[in-house]
Amino acid sequence: MRFQDRADTYEANAAPQRRFAEALAAFAPFKPGMRVTELGAGTGFLTAALLAQGVSVEATDNSPAMVAFGQQAVPNAHWQVHDAFGPIEPAKALASSGLLHWASNPSAVLRHWRAALPQGGRLLLGLPCDPCLIELRELVGEGPLFWRDKAQWLNLLKNSDFKVKAHGLLEVAETYPSALDLFRSLHRSGVTGAPRLDPGNLRSLIRDYDRLHRCDEGVYATWAWLLVDAVAIN
Repeated sequence: MRFQDRADTYEANAAPQRRFAEALAAFAPFKPGMRVTELGAGTGFLTAALLAQGVSVEATDNSPAMVAFGQQAVPNAHWQVHDAFGPIEPAKALASSGLLHWASNPSAVLRHWRAALPQGGRLLLGLPCDPCLIELRELVGEGPLFWRDKAQWLNLLKNSDFKVKAHGLLEVAETYPSALDLFRSLHRSGVTGAPRLDPGNLRSLIRDYDRLHRCDEGVYATWAWLLVDAVAIN
């Protein structure tokens, strides 16, 4: 992921992430006046949705550039640079959308999050899961990111001393004018790493995607997002 490098083009190319963050906030709202620490806030999609509910938000992200854009976009939150994959400060409630799947060891990260919460403290979690971007993954193969399905994520939460109170899976076919537009959007939103394909193979991939996944509006890509409302136990 290259969010620090793509902070200036992230918002314009992250429409699915915005919609899923807003859906997560609506899925299990916090009570007005609640103080929530947000992890991996990016430029503030979930932050703004939580503030609209009357929640006080401590928004954190490990990218200084993302935090700078977030401060401009959502100035009523309290922003700071912090790595959510390590130990975090004690909090009454945590919220995160589109972050945990990037961790190389999500179980260790969840243990840090559980340690920050009191018994019964809430975790509102949203993250992409299999079959997200399945069309692209079937063409290029699996990269360094390990894709888990709903059952695997729920099991990780259970084993990390979280009780899942409610969960849901949103699956949407997002359309793009062409495969090139899809790839540009992913690149400009920062979700791609170093190039894995040379120019010739990339052109071939684009042609294959256009051929195999065409629709009336151009091409489609599946986005799938798991929404979880959980509480800390033990």
